Amino acid sequence: MRPERGPFDAPVTALRFLSWSVTLILLMTHARNVSSKAGEVQRVWAEEGGPVVLPCYLESGIREVYRRLSVRWERRRNSSPQVHRMVLQVAPSGLKIRARSMMSRASVRDQDFLHGNFSLQINPVSNTDMGRYAARVKYGSKVHRCELRLDVASEKPIKIRWFRTGHLITTSGRFQAVGQSLFISRLMGSDSGPWACELTYAGGERVSATRHLQVLGFARPTFPVVYAAAGSDAHLPCELNINPMDEDNSKVAIRWSHMAGEDLKAMSNSHQENNRILHLPAVGPGCAGQYLCEVIINGTIISKNVTLVVMTVIPSIEGPVREGAHLMLTCSLSHPPGKAQFQWKWLGSGPANSSEAASRSSKHLSTGWIREFSKVSPKDAGVWECSVHSTEGTLGSVQYHLEIAGAQVASPQQNVTPGKITYGLMAFLFFLVVLIAVLLALLRRRTHSLNFPALDRLVAAALPRKEVKDVVHEEKVLQALQIEL
Repeated sequence: MRPERGPFDAPVTALRFLSWSVTLILLMTHARNVSSKAGEVQRVWAEEGGPVVLPCYLESGIREVYRRLSVRWERRRNSSPQVHRMVLQVAPSGLKIRARSMMSRASVRDQDFLHGNFSLQINPVSNTDMGRYAARVKYGSKVHRCELRLDVASEKPIKIRWFRTGHLITTSGRFQAVGQSLFISRLMGSDSGPWACELTYAGGERVSATRHLQVLGFARPTFPVVYAAAGSDAHLPCELNINPMDEDNSKVAIRWSHMAGEDLKAMSNSHQENNRILHLPAVGPGCAGQYLCEVIINGTIISKNVTLVVMTVIPSIEGPVREGAHLMLTCSLSHPPGKAQFQWKWLGSGPANSSEAASRSSKHLSTGWIREFSKVSPKDAGVWECSVHSTEGTLGSVQYHLEIAGAQVASPQQNVTPGKITYGLMAFLFFLVVLIAVLLALLRRRTHSLNFPALDRLVAAALPRKEVKDVVHEEKVLQALQIEL
């Protein structure tokens, strides 16, 4: 529990909560704070013989001037308000000087100076300590001042009441009052917030103290369940509701372990120290089960269980299925599903846009953990998805590719109709007829050119040398034949 630093905060000791199952004690026994009106000096009450803390805080850090700061606490007695007496002084060198009457009773915590805490602690308190106290903190060229009034009560309060966000707490069940302390067992996240203690004395005077309780725990449900398809990656969360290192210089470590006793390594997500995730690549049935996440904060451990459920599809027939066979696809979970519901849908056999995919799925929706095919047809081939649902939405899904032996699954690019086949064949035949006609015309033209030697010479001139010789030889043969005739 981190102390608030407003003007009406009580200088009390509090126990920080670091586990869901420990008991929190709010110690209001020895010091109380009376709410003051604007402009009035803060008033602190203490019981004679007990400890008291006179608060003095500086909001901003002063690490850069830590070695040059000085602190001086002074007191003015009620009987002599003009007389200032030194109570405790800390020199820039770190040397502490105390008043004779405070030699063994007054102290400050040097390690808190870095956090801007210059509060004065007095233990035990006596009646002679009553009066006005003022602190002067000098760091660099700046000066910070605190002023308050300490009253010491010698009698015990006749009535003690506890309040939570303004509502009176009945001390029963999880809340038990013992003396001037309140015990809260089985802390929950809803217990975070302001708590106030009001004490009433015989003279009718009421004093109160308020503290803000921050419960440190996990951000998600205490026992989450993660669903993952076999062969896919799984991410197990172990997220804290706050980052304890934002509150103070807490040392935080995390440890994951499987139920088999194997220690695993956590992966930090987005460089956030309070958001730790265990990454498990390509999970299988052997990865299923309970995982324990332990967060160690300054030696104190808080833990949670995370259950990994691995989803698989088990077919009644292994490998490709022949057309007309009876087939059952079973959506298997490594752990009982409880009240979860199963849903099967066909995702298709080829790529499709969102509207086409929705149309396909709506035609093949079915519920139950088993998808049965009385007679498998080629239309059933493709990807089938089994998903698990609860009132919170979809928990997980797994896919199975159904292959049918002897059936060729047509994709949108391969979808050819008989009309398209007939049109293509007719176009090919027409082209073949045209080609034959052109060839015949060329042959006929060649035959007629034999009666015109001059024409043949012109054609031969455009041909290579060898072809010219052949034409001349043929011409001589033709002339010999004409002479004989």
